[in-house]
Amino acid sequence: MKKKVLAVLSAMMVLTMGTLTVSAASPTTSTVEAAASGQAATTSVKVLATAAEYAAATTADAGYDVAAVSDTIVSAATVAAQNNLLNDVAATGKLLNNSTLTQAAADPSKKVTAELLTVVEVNPASAEKDANGNYVVTLKHTDIKSGDMIAVLHYNGTSWDTIAPDSVASGKVTFATPSLSPISIVKLDVTDVKAAPKTGNAVPAAMFVVLIGIAGAAVCGKKYFA
Repeated sequence: MKKKVLAVLSAMMVLTMGTLTVSAASPTTSTVEAAASGQAATTSVKVLATAAEYAAATTADAGYDVAAVSDTIVSAATVAAQNNLLNDVAATGKLLNNSTLTQAAADPSKKVTAELLTVVEVNPASAEKDANGNYVVTLKHTDIKSGDMIAVLHYNGTSWDTIAPDSVASGKVTFATPSLSPISIVKLDVTDVKAAPKTGNAVPAAMFVVLIGIAGAAVCGKKYFA
């Protein structure tokens, strides 16, 4: 039994080191993809709250309703932030017209972090599309600051779209989208790798699984090896 349990845990950890897949229950069953060729910056995604906490901290202008998403959708948005925003930092910089991001992409001394400020369900209550066929939405969250590098992720029913906001002001962001569903507001930040704090950093996704595997081994050890 001891050898069997260790073999299973070992195999699980080896398989998960190369990929992170969102549960099939997710609206976006997706895998973390490889970074763009030539990108040298370190990247990291941070989830700041639970689905319920995100909904409680986020409001919208009149005409729109905000509701909580599932924890699975928060996980899916985390993968989307990596794939859509961090795997090609230079392209994200061009989309947002931000030279700081564009220049950081090929710099190994830089770390680009994507913080999920919120992930919520947004639906029109009385709002209608504009002449261009878009909903113009303003979401409010206290962690949004004027001058922040903000990107919007929108799940269109098949995949995640990346939207450059129309405006970013203290406490709110305004953007246009042809449809509404799960929306994530993501703050991007560039820091020097050497100046990054030694504690509190986000752990790469695959490492979470490894740590869980190690913890599982300890529990199994107590159960089966005693």
